[in-house]
Amino acid sequence: MNIINNAFDKIAKKTGYGRLAQRERRVLWGGIIFICAFLLFQGVISPYLDARAKLERTLQRTQNDLLEMQILQSQYGEIKRRQGEITRLIGRREAGFSLFSFLEQQADTVRVKNRVAYMKPSLTDLDEGLQESAVEMKIERITLRQLIDFLDKVESEEKVVLIKRLAVQKNKKESNLLDVVATIVTFEKTTDTAAGSA
Repeated sequence: MNIINNAFDKIAKKTGYGRLAQRERRVLWGGIIFICAFLLFQGVISPYLDARAKLERTLQRTQNDLLEMQILQSQYGEIKRRQGEITRLIGRREAGFSLFSFLEQQADTVRVKNRVAYMKPSLTDLDEGLQESAVEMKIERITLRQLIDFLDKVESEEKVVLIKRLAVQKNKKESNLLDVVATIVTFEKTTDTAAGSA
């Protein structure tokens, strides 16, 4: 203890601390404490707070990513369930079903076949051995009642047929009649899958 006191006395004499008034000593100690506190904050506390905030942000991002993954997993499960239902319904549909022929038949049933301007079929491969068969068709100069009847006949859960897009506008020459462009789709097993299961 004496060694420390002696060392302090020597430092006080060399620095002139002993000649300072009580008020000046308080100001000096206040400055020293402030500097020490500032250095402690900058060197220890501030980096700790920054690291903690960064960790919290990382944890929040991880939680958000996990939640998003759970949502995607749930959506994927729902898609697989629907896909299984579609495959089951396709299996129950009569062999040789043709969307093009089905639409022609329904147009004839509601007496709009002579109003069909065009029918454009297309085929798109999907995952899991399925393909989307689509027909874009334009029907001109039909009544609202005929349109409703046609759509009602076309959409079929049993046949797995649904309306993907529908655009309706008034006919330019006869405003009481409608022009319709509809994209109607169904699903089919791909040829490779059918051949593999045969």
